[in-house]
Amino acid sequence: MAPASTLPTVQLALLSPLVGAGIRALLASVGVRVVEEGGAVLVVDDAWLGRGAELAEAGAVVAVGSVAWAGVLPEVASGGWAALPADATPAELLAGVLGASAGLVVLPPTLLPPPPLSAEEDEEENLPLSAGVTLTPRERDVLALLAEGLSNKRAARELGVTESTVKFHVQAVYSKLGVQSRAGAVTRGIQLGLLSV
Repeated sequence: MAPASTLPTVQLALLSPLVGAGIRALLASVGVRVVEEGGAVLVVDDAWLGRGAELAEAGAVVAVGSVAWAGVLPEVASGGWAALPADATPAELLAGVLGASAGLVVLPPTLLPPPPLSAEEDEEENLPLSAGVTLTPRERDVLALLAEGLSNKRAARELGVTESTVKFHVQAVYSKLGVQSRAGAVTRGIQLGLLSV
């Protein structure tokens, strides 16, 4: 944790005195000083959802409560901002305060967009669906074991065949499905109805 002297000051603008007391205690537990006015970071709750103009004047904002904040703050915040759930931990609250005061955006992992696909995954994702794909019964077995996350060696033991036989079937599945990875094969198998989720 950073020394208290280097931490930004925080001003609370929370409707509920109980929530305010809880957040004040959480911030104090990580060494953040709460001031009555002029704090470097303004902490708000859902009562501020319709008051965008006032938030624009605040600079750095940490909103605690509704996930709707992740859609509102990009349009109204003039500085860094954080959208945190109502049950944010002291560490999450500190990360939100530090990130917002540094001009960054802080979101919980559940609100982050999915990572971009690699070139290989993107090609596999954009393949047209083809109902004409047929797998042999053994290839279907191998695909099902891939979906379970089994290695070639474990799949071979499960099927009572050699590891090289499994590798042969895996390559045949990749070829028929037009993919180059296990994840791609499983995704494509689900898309084509060859695997159930």
